[in-house]
Amino acid sequence: MNDSVISQAAAITGPANVLKPGDSRFQELIQRLPPVLGTRPDFRLVASPAAPTEVAALVRLARQENLGLYTRYSASAVGSRLRGDGACLVLDLNRMNRVLAVDAKYAYARVEPGVTYLDLARHLDREGTGLLVDSERDPRASVVGSFLSKGVGHTPYADHALMQCGAEFVLPDGVLLRTGMGAMADNRAWPLYKFALGPYPDGLALQSDIAIPTQMGIWLMGRPPAFQPFALELSDDAALGGILEMLRPLKINNTLGGTITITHRDLARARRSPASGGAPWRLSGALYGIPEVVALTAPVLTAGFRSVAGARVVPEAELGADPGWQEQVALMAGKPGFSTPDPGAACLAKLVFAAPQEAPTAIKMQDTVQRVAAALGMPALMEFQLVGRALLLSVYLSYRATDTGAPQLLARMASSLLAQMSQAGFGVCSESVEFSRLAADHAGQGGLGRLQARLGTALAS
Repeated sequence: MNDSVISQAAAITGPANVLKPGDSRFQELIQRLPPVLGTRPDFRLVASPAAPTEVAALVRLARQENLGLYTRYSASAVGSRLRGDGACLVLDLNRMNRVLAVDAKYAYARVEPGVTYLDLARHLDREGTGLLVDSERDPRASVVGSFLSKGVGHTPYADHALMQCGAEFVLPDGVLLRTGMGAMADNRAWPLYKFALGPYPDGLALQSDIAIPTQMGIWLMGRPPAFQPFALELSDDAALGGILEMLRPLKINNTLGGTITITHRDLARARRSPASGGAPWRLSGALYGIPEVVALTAPVLTAGFRSVAGARVVPEAELGADPGWQEQVALMAGKPGFSTPDPGAACLAKLVFAAPQEAPTAIKMQDTVQRVAAALGMPALMEFQLVGRALLLSVYLSYRATDTGAPQLLARMASSLLAQMSQAGFGVCSESVEFSRLAADHAGQGGLGRLQARLGTALAS
């Protein structure tokens, strides 16, 4: 990296906020960045802006110098994205970590991209708003980054892309753009109504490198009058299928408004989250609402669970000592989890596939994943989530950043999963940054992928 580029970046952010090769902090940060499979980025500079104008100036600088951009939002990799390849500038948005506004009357917040779920929850508690946060499992994840990666939480506000409203973005040419009602100066409906006149551009930022957010509106959940969590153990595939068939109408009619999570025991162990018993699947969910309605619904729901062969309702006394369950309850109650990844533990890269909520589909998804994993001799860790009308299957692939052979094996596994799941009729809908390029290349073979590529090219020109 020539001195001119370094000095220009330093003039934008201040010298203390620019790192270059040879700096110990530069090397520490670069080593923490997950690999983006299918690329060979050469990181030349890290710049940490503190304002939207600085982000815009750095984007223009990268474009002027023909540098790729790796955007990082927080200590978590959630939302991270790479634009381009080869020589790259790392745009580290950690310093943009202000909660810009909270409105308890309308239950929303506006946040900068470096604000984590833990940051927002603490701010809401300090202000005494009574508002809750639907969080990713990692409390260090960026609220904005989760929107960009179509993150899914655990309360009735689980669909993070759906709960976003109004944003400010920097486009590839360095232009600053406000979307939705914020396109008009001083419009008070910016965080209340998602759409302005014409097409909805916010979606262009989802899982893309087309737009870099500098602030975003998010809808927040009020504290429900009653909250009652529940857990089941599912002994086999028949029990898994039976529960899905039982739950589908309750999800569609919104009796169960929050996410229903069904976690395989191997994933629980990988997260160092012990589960009681030896059943292969643990289901968790919760009832929310008026106390009298919850009191009427709970016994009917329990009776339905007990009618499914192989499903066991786990008693509250048995759950109390399980730290994994305690964290799950916190997440379902609108509080960020209290555990952070162990630096020495293996990393978990993720692919998410979407399908209808039905028994045969779930079994076919599981069988396809297990067949691919067995063929490559690599474990695949699974978790189903019932969100709205869809059944999402998250497949986690474990690797260690220090293992030089990990990228090749991960790429083979991901490519095989993408191909086999597609052939079985299950489309990929989300991924962690490790698989962003592979998934985009896979999806880009169709008309939608070609349209997205044309939009990106047009905006960058």
